[in-house]
Amino acid sequence: MTENENVEVSMKKGMLFKFHYKNKLITYDCSPLSGKEIVKVDGDIVSESKNYKMSSSHEFSIDGKPAKIDLTLKGFTKNITICEFFVEAQRINAYKLTYGTKGKIPLMAQFITLAVAMMIGWFFAAQAIDEWLAFTIAMILGVAVMFKFEKPNWTCEDLLDPK
Repeated sequence: MTENENVEVSMKKGMLFKFHYKNKLITYDCSPLSGKEIVKVDGDIVSESKNYKMSSSHEFSIDGKPAKIDLTLKGFTKNITICEFFVEAQRINAYKLTYGTKGKIPLMAQFITLAVAMMIGWFFAAQAIDEWLAFTIAMILGVAVMFKFEKPNWTCEDLLDPK
């Protein structure tokens, strides 16, 4: 899913950030699944690593000047990712990605989910089903309801410093 012309987010491909500096294109490609991170300047790899941490930093040079890209995840509960690009310790640009969901579960679907959960509990208490089957049915029901009514959504904010 493309967030804007400079940020792309995909569950399969990860995140791609594009920065522009003095007619040069700097790209930062990272995948939370594989942990692979690549920084390119005009298509040439200048930094590469594998990382599963909550933050990452890549230092390189552009036209002989020190440059850096920082990626920070602001915790699992806040669902915020910030990617910043610096040249000579001055922030050139930054993007803030916020993950959330669109849509709400309708009241009738909540009541139906509650009724099915109560039936699962009753069948489990009556020893008609074992705990793994009860757990599996409850998980499938919960995931199905969430994917049906709540749609995953990324919002992107350009934190460009005014000059």
